[in-house]
Amino acid sequence: MKKFKNILFVSQGLSNHSDSIGQALRLSYNNQAPLKGIIFCPPLPVNLSQYQSSYENSLIHNVSEHIKDSRETHNIPEDDVSFPLEVVSGEKPAINIIRAVHKGEHDLLIKDAEPLDDDGEGFKAIDMTLLRKCPSPVWLNRASSKPRNKRRVAVAIDPVIASDEHRGLCMRLMELSRSIADSCDSRLHVLSCWEYQLERYLDSHAWIKIEDKELNAEIDKAKVEHSAALDHLIKESGVSGEIIVHHLHGVPDDVIPHWVDEHEIDILVMGTLARTGIPGFVIGNTAENIVRSVTCSLVALKPKGFVTPFV
Repeated sequence: MKKFKNILFVSQGLSNHSDSIGQALRLSYNNQAPLKGIIFCPPLPVNLSQYQSSYENSLIHNVSEHIKDSRETHNIPEDDVSFPLEVVSGEKPAINIIRAVHKGEHDLLIKDAEPLDDDGEGFKAIDMTLLRKCPSPVWLNRASSKPRNKRRVAVAIDPVIASDEHRGLCMRLMELSRSIADSCDSRLHVLSCWEYQLERYLDSHAWIKIEDKELNAEIDKAKVEHSAALDHLIKESGVSGEIIVHHLHGVPDDVIPHWVDEHEIDILVMGTLARTGIPGFVIGNTAENIVRSVTCSLVALKPKGFVTPFV
């Protein structure tokens, strides 16, 4: 099934060791979707403006060499996938990237994640702005030493459906993550967190005097209901292939980043659904806490109909 129709690859024109260009080429080829590359860079000061042309040409040359190498690696000739490049110079890269997505009507943005400091986690300012404001799915790629057929893909799902918008997002998450997993180690890890909302309160206050048997019964009931909802959602999605379900007990903000690290997940797919009806208010506290704590590549989807307020 074709997932994308118009892909935008974003680069800063610098050397890197990730496979973002290869990912863009493969997705374009598999989806028969047009692919465009934009190189965003800071402007030269006025006193160096005479070098602007050679400055931009050097950036294009650098990215073009990476594209050439990637074409050979993945056996995707230019006749099959063209990859035009454009340089955009400006002070606000995130805003310019989002405007390029709007102008080109792109339905996927692929970009290298900004490099982290030693022992760093999450994503830096430009990437966080894209996660919050970009209307298209955003793929923030990090380098991996694993062969592609060994890379692990996981999708985070909340099966307690609150709205049609939420249901639609879950279906898209399942379909997209299945497609990505098929290009990796083929297994799709579906993770979902459950908790009994009153568990932490009742368990730590002896004076309430609720019997352990009664509290455990309520906790078990919450677990069973959540598990049934998750199974139903996976079945409803119609996604096939090898699916490994991880039903995790705890708060998503805490549990998911730890689980992703522990299981050496390479790509995490998740939604950023929050309150509806408020333009620009789309990444909820839970989603933001998770993306600030993960160190793998991230593919983030927003609900359909999201409109960036400042464009």
